Amino acid sequence: MANPLDLHRARAQVIARVHPTARRERVDLESAHGRVLGASVCTDGPWPATDRSAMDGFAVGAGATGLEAGASLPVVGESLAGRPFEGALSAGQAIRIMTGAVVPEGADAVVPVEDTSGYEGAEVTFATAVVAGANVRPMGSERAAGVEVLAAGRRLAAAEIGALAVLGQQEVEVVARPRVAIVATGDEVVPVDATPLPHQVRESNSWALAAQVRECGGVAERIGVAPDEVDGLREVLTRALEGSDFVLTIGGISKGTHDLVQETLHELGVKKEFHGIKLKPGKPTYFGARGGAGGDREQYVFGLPGNPASSFTVFDLLVRPALKRWCGSDPGEWGTRVTLGETRWKKNWRMQAVPAQLVRGADGAVTVELAKPSPSGDPFSLLDGSCYALVPPDTAREDVDAIELSGGARGVELP
Repeated sequence: MANPLDLHRARAQVIARVHPTARRERVDLESAHGRVLGASVCTDGPWPATDRSAMDGFAVGAGATGLEAGASLPVVGESLAGRPFEGALSAGQAIRIMTGAVVPEGADAVVPVEDTSGYEGAEVTFATAVVAGANVRPMGSERAAGVEVLAAGRRLAAAEIGALAVLGQQEVEVVARPRVAIVATGDEVVPVDATPLPHQVRESNSWALAAQVRECGGVAERIGVAPDEVDGLREVLTRALEGSDFVLTIGGISKGTHDLVQETLHELGVKKEFHGIKLKPGKPTYFGARGGAGGDREQYVFGLPGNPASSFTVFDLLVRPALKRWCGSDPGEWGTRVTLGETRWKKNWRMQAVPAQLVRGADGAVTVELAKPSPSGDPFSLLDGSCYALVPPDTAREDVDAIELSGGARGVELP
């Protein structure tokens, strides 16, 4: 950790080092929600497939000259959404038509029913002038045939599922879920159902990290707690590396005499990319990779600090974009620039990731209010945050970058 990296550089290095996976699988449409699309999806024909009515009313042939207000036409039939008018409409005729129904050949305009004499009677009178093209959704006006609707790498939320259903995608090709193994370390760590002695703590970090992994669409496996001795640590890390795409270790990566994780990872073939970042909390963060040559499965290892706020924060700032990159998604921009509110933070030589809340003022402007100072060992410091404010060493600035906190969609959202 002689030369810790700037956070921006560390993030860029992680994104550049992680390669998108080639693994794909097909799932049914119901199971596709929340997954990442593995291949682009195109229209199988024009949309709409025919001319459609945009209103409830009457379909007519307005022609080049249109129809004057006060004109009356005989009503010769109707077109409903599930039962179109048969044949073509002749000049000087009208049909009743409903929203979404097929506009028949010979008709080129739809007059809203409220601008007519109504549906009753054998003829209809128009209260306003009628021009060709009015209230008609032309065939192919929304999507031409064979054009991309959804690009590979897009996360499938509710709107995307609806679009896939429209296109008849009963099965969807998606990116395989990243398998993430999580290893806690330390003889002082005990299970959550244990009563810790004064020198012990309950193992909480792996539970939080597993939830963060699942929020990113990954499959999390909590391997267990590795002891502070070489053989036991090597055995647990070996199990973690078997079949995983990512390994997250917790603790044991700073400069203490019993911090054995980095050395053991090296012995297991993990090549260090960097160790140490200019961030508070999170300075001792480690990142390495293994495999990738000769068809070997490439694996990525993050050594996260042991304090709860530190491991949680580094996940959001570095691991989350890595998982997005692995899935072929855009990791996104660095952050959103937001004006600082009334609160300020004690100056530090490192960038500080401070839990914060977005606040909307009476004038509609959004500012970010920093949480009160709290040590990185405080397991409750992130409960009230919706984002991190990245406070640079120069605290004289009036604005900061804000990045969403895992599960932090509370209250005002980032602009």
